[in-house]
Amino acid sequence: MIFTLFSMTAGTCVKPAASKISAKTLLSLFKQALRLDRQNTLGGSVESLESYYNMNKQFAAMARKYKHLIPAEIDTDAILALADYTLNLELQEFKKIATNLPSLLDGSVLEEKAIPFAEGSIDPNWGSTVDALSITLPDKIDLTDNHQDELISAAATELTATFPNLATLEHLDRWLTSHPESFKNSMLLASKLAISRMMIKMHATPIHVSLVVAMYNEHNRIRPKSIDNPNGEDFIRRKMKQLAWVFNQSSVSFEMILVDDGCPYNSGAIAEKIIRSEGYGNARVLYIEEGIKRRSPVLNGLYSPEDSRKGGSIHYGMWRAIEDGPLNDRPHIVIYTDADMAAPVNQIGLLLTLQDEQTMVSVGSRYDIGSVCRGPWGKGGNVQGLTRFDRRMVGLRGVLFSKLFPQTGIIMDTQCGLKAFNAEVLNKILMKTEERTFSFDIELMVLAATAGSRIAHAPIYWYDSLAESNFWKNSN
Repeated sequence: MIFTLFSMTAGTCVKPAASKISAKTLLSLFKQALRLDRQNTLGGSVESLESYYNMNKQFAAMARKYKHLIPAEIDTDAILALADYTLNLELQEFKKIATNLPSLLDGSVLEEKAIPFAEGSIDPNWGSTVDALSITLPDKIDLTDNHQDELISAAATELTATFPNLATLEHLDRWLTSHPESFKNSMLLASKLAISRMMIKMHATPIHVSLVVAMYNEHNRIRPKSIDNPNGEDFIRRKMKQLAWVFNQSSVSFEMILVDDGCPYNSGAIAEKIIRSEGYGNARVLYIEEGIKRRSPVLNGLYSPEDSRKGGSIHYGMWRAIEDGPLNDRPHIVIYTDADMAAPVNQIGLLLTLQDEQTMVSVGSRYDIGSVCRGPWGKGGNVQGLTRFDRRMVGLRGVLFSKLFPQTGIIMDTQCGLKAFNAEVLNKILMKTEERTFSFDIELMVLAATAGSRIAHAPIYWYDSLAESNFWKNSN
């Protein structure tokens, strides 16, 4: 059945939903958007525009590369035509499409959308509890302040004690995230952490979790904040504490694997020193250079650390996690995350409990309903949610991804640095990986979906850490 662009009812133009259209229809809409002559209200810096532009072109290149994995029932020619068109777009054409496409769609994906919360559904105890806890919480999030972690974790613990029912906590979270501007960011995070911990507490099956963190130029963030190191986030100690908190008195064991991706400033050596000083028996450091020298099969095609751009180090860390992990005595979940503190890892209960025999991949999402995404884009450094420009770009990226890779389902946030894979599916796909750039996320999800896994996504809390960021380097 071919989906028509517009339905005419009594002279009314009904715009199609982005989630319903086909690759063929999206290509037609791209061409129509280029013909529209509208005022450019997109905004955004040239640097960020180019980054999103390059991301979309890499998606298209990967769709071409993996055309043999397109399901037989899908219109392969339409997907490849969309990929080719995207690859040949000039930057200004891409900008015009991003400007005009929302006017051709119903806007539910490309524009911000919040689900209103019925006032009659609000528990009167929520407001008083949130108000009381908020007094103890910081007004502003500071990713360099480890004391804030303790305050927020304490608030989350209090939430689970006050509302010891998962459904109630989830209902409370929907209320908070339906109008997040009314609450402190720290309160929004505490709500996510409370649900995460409650989910882990209810999960009776023993599992082992390996957290993989890639390190490149993390020599400042890895150390605590100081006068000489204003951007220090002390991320190893803090992530280990977060994991210990969320898995406390549970059936989950965990480890952290840090992978030096050829860092010229010896991030790996600094990490080893921290691990020794803290006596962490469940944390270790790997070096991608050693993996290449030993001809690790998962690093096939890499000849030096310079050939890896985050993807190689994540692949190596995941491979070593399952090679050195428990021998089938319990399920093993391998999670990778970024070195910074943007996505607190004590949220991973939100991902772990989504997995089952059919769903072996679960990803965090910053852009779905119920998520909280904060980035330093406001005047004077004030933190706000996604700008209109970024929401447009993220929406366009998500729509294009879902049409180029229909086997994965609709994933709005393809690049979130918090993803969980069951070791069972990793054993099937890791040796097939080839992509070492930021697109390694896409390849892993496409390969996992082709191997038969469903992909679930969980709305998370995210607070951008742009200081010391490698984002722009890794996205080109």
